[in-house]
Amino acid sequence: MEADPSNRTLTITSTTDENVCFSDVTTVVKRWMIDFSFVSLCQFFKEGKFEEFNQTISTLETIIDGTPHLNTEQRQKRQICGFLARIMHGKHLDVSFGRDERLSPLMSAVGVWASQEETVADLTLFQHITNLLYVQSVAVCLEKGNCVMASSALKWLEEECEIPQNLGIKLSLIVSKRDTYHPFLLNFSWNRLLENIQTFLDRFLEKHPSDFLLQAASKVVKAGQETGEDSETREASYTTSQSSEHSKVNQETSVLMRPKKKLLSTRNIHPWKPESGKKPALTVMRKGVSTRLTSRRASSEATLNTNTTRKNHGRWPWDLDLALKAGVKRHGEGKWSRILQEHDFQGRTGVQLKDRWRVLKKAHKVNSS
Repeated sequence: MEADPSNRTLTITSTTDENVCFSDVTTVVKRWMIDFSFVSLCQFFKEGKFEEFNQTISTLETIIDGTPHLNTEQRQKRQICGFLARIMHGKHLDVSFGRDERLSPLMSAVGVWASQEETVADLTLFQHITNLLYVQSVAVCLEKGNCVMASSALKWLEEECEIPQNLGIKLSLIVSKRDTYHPFLLNFSWNRLLENIQTFLDRFLEKHPSDFLLQAASKVVKAGQETGEDSETREASYTTSQSSEHSKVNQETSVLMRPKKKLLSTRNIHPWKPESGKKPALTVMRKGVSTRLTSRRASSEATLNTNTTRKNHGRWPWDLDLALKAGVKRHGEGKWSRILQEHDFQGRTGVQLKDRWRVLKKAHKVNSS
């Protein structure tokens, strides 16, 4: 007779002390995974590996979604990753990281970077990267031949950011002449921006080491190279030896320990203290960054979501067509942001609403004729 599934319990055969709460162990492992993903992102950013960067940030997004409470350092790493994602897409003007589709990735990065002032120990480095972001937000548009967007970016910087007056005047002159190769732009080049960001990452990692899993894996690989074994074989033998050693230590410890009094508590302590028992109103991956930068110390949540505005949602259902028509009738053609706020278009963006409206208009003309 088969046992009742509801009465079954999960038995974990491992070297973990039976008195240690498994959820506490999982919390520590997640911390290591976040650290490893962060180090990997920094490495892929340094090497300019776009695909690997996007894959890793998707993994990190999943891990953080399953971690309701983050400590201060983890929140800093999350914001830094959101900043790096915008830089990696910096020259893709058709990519949007927020609801305001006027903002290019670099313009969005300005907002995220402003929230990192407390994280950056070197104020001079912080200000230099800020100025580089200002310049490149305009320069990339000029480089892509989009002078209209360059003018819009400069206007946004002047209205929303604390851009230095002399810098604004210089950029205005460059935009008016459409001078992509102006010496000023060469001094504030894209490569110099990347170099300064890399300097910031190196200093941050030096202050906040995040390479525990990386070091452990390096030992396995190095040991395999010395013995001539491949990494998988060496990893299996390494795990087995660690398990045997741990079992031996447990046996010796059980003999030495007093029967009714433990010298050390086996209960694990949470690696960080939750800020609140409440669940956040928005998931950390989809919480937008405020574009109003009245203060550089404004705290903004960086989003790691790297989904672009060109994501394919399949065919448009009839009910969304009706909602789009009603929105255009109420607000007028081109008011896509207002229409998006009024109705749930299942993740579609203003650009997609615009494209669909063109299709509907064309179909209407054909039917009318």
